[in-house]
Amino acid sequence: MFKPVSSGIMATAKRPRSSPNKGAASAIMEDLGRSTEEYVGSLKKGIETLEAAGGWKQLQTALVNVFKDTVTPFAEKQASLLSDLCKKVNDLEEEKDDLVAKEMKVRERIGEFELARDAIQVKASRQEMAAKMETAVTMVKILDLDFEREIDDHKELVKEAKEKLKEKVRSDYAGKYDELIKKAVTQVLAKKTTKRTNREGVNIWTAPVVLTIQERAARWEMEDVLRKSKIYPTFHWPKEFLEPLKLLKDEIKRGGVSEATHYIRVRPAQVDNKWRIRADMRPKEGNARFVHCATWEMPPLDEDNRLRAGSWFRPISASWAQVARGARPSVSAAPPPAGGASEGDMDL
Repeated sequence: MFKPVSSGIMATAKRPRSSPNKGAASAIMEDLGRSTEEYVGSLKKGIETLEAAGGWKQLQTALVNVFKDTVTPFAEKQASLLSDLCKKVNDLEEEKDDLVAKEMKVRERIGEFELARDAIQVKASRQEMAAKMETAVTMVKILDLDFEREIDDHKELVKEAKEKLKEKVRSDYAGKYDELIKKAVTQVLAKKTTKRTNREGVNIWTAPVVLTIQERAARWEMEDVLRKSKIYPTFHWPKEFLEPLKLLKDEIKRGGVSEATHYIRVRPAQVDNKWRIRADMRPKEGNARFVHCATWEMPPLDEDNRLRAGSWFRPISASWAQVARGARPSVSAAPPPAGGASEGDMDL
């Protein structure tokens, strides 16, 4: 049955090719076979002649004639054929070495093409993740907002979210909140409120709320208003980043930073028009400010390209050891995220 040959460079490299030297060697082997048959036939005739001669002289003469007529020509022909065969074998060896060298070059080129292809795919995947981060920084996520009752109508959820936030905003920031909320798209990331216990141990009816504000300055102003009103937003990470975030957290722990003693904040940060992931931390004791402890390249969006990228979770700069000891790093590898920070923002 016909079997299709795989497409691509390797299929071409592996396709067998006829060799003139290989055909010549086969012909020599056939000549050797025929010559051997002739030799055996001549010997048989010689023996028959000896038996018919009946005398010693006749036997000697017959033996001489046998060697003269059969053995000597046979040996000479075999020696010639073997010499030709050796030459053809050497030629085949040279062809084989040449083919092996060519195959190695083809494999090297394929390896180069695959590396280039992987690099392009990884770069494109990083850009996709960066695009999602650029959207994420326009969002303010509020957890533990108490709706005070069960609500299962989405329009009512959105309306109630705005009202509850306004109620919690400090009176001296109410005007600013009204101005900013007009620029925001309010979303409730649930079909209904659910009952749960908040940080203070109080049972509340809640649902996650996200405010999206395209104006970067207005977005940070909204977060500042909420924080000063003791409403602590968190960062709304793209779902594709949740798995990489776990690995970055593990990397920080391996660097000697303990969440038992330090608050850690991880955020996207733009450095020289490139999106990075930045971690800042500060001790839980005292009033120290957040300082930079590590910066990473933007990880690829999908798992396949993260595998191609190799050790993408290794930071391109890290100062967590000196920060953990209480020293302030001399150089920050990325500017801190815009906006203030407080204990409500100590999330990874």
